[in-house]
Amino acid sequence: MQDKSFPYGYWIKMLGIFIVVAGIINCIIEYYNKTPINVNGLAMGLSWGFVFIFFSKERTDDEMMQGLKFKALATAVIVAFSITQLYNYIFLNRGFERHGEVHSISAYQFLSFTLILATGYFYYLKYQATTKGQE
Repeated sequence: MQDKSFPYGYWIKMLGIFIVVAGIINCIIEYYNKTPINVNGLAMGLSWGFVFIFFSKERTDDEMMQGLKFKALATAVIVAFSITQLYNYIFLNRGFERHGEVHSISAYQFLSFTLILATGYFYYLKYQATTKGQE
């Protein structure tokens, strides 16, 4: 039985990039049409795209890459959760909602924020590991 840590092949990253770009283009079109920007719609596109990008296999899919992805994801979940809770505490419990409409962070926004952090941190860790190996 073959060990499959990440369910998507390497080529699925291109699908993820396409979804992210399509979501951003849609948001720009909404902005230029003077319609209210649908932040949850943008977050939904970003989260779907970054799910495919982050959970796809790498070209060299060894134990080190899997460890780096796990470390990046574990760190990103803690950081994103802390920032989300801090935002909700400050803006929803401290009276800011009286000065305007303040919404809590949705699940799509939390997921997209977490996956963006995880993907960025993973590629930073990967860069560090590859440059350290070349020295």
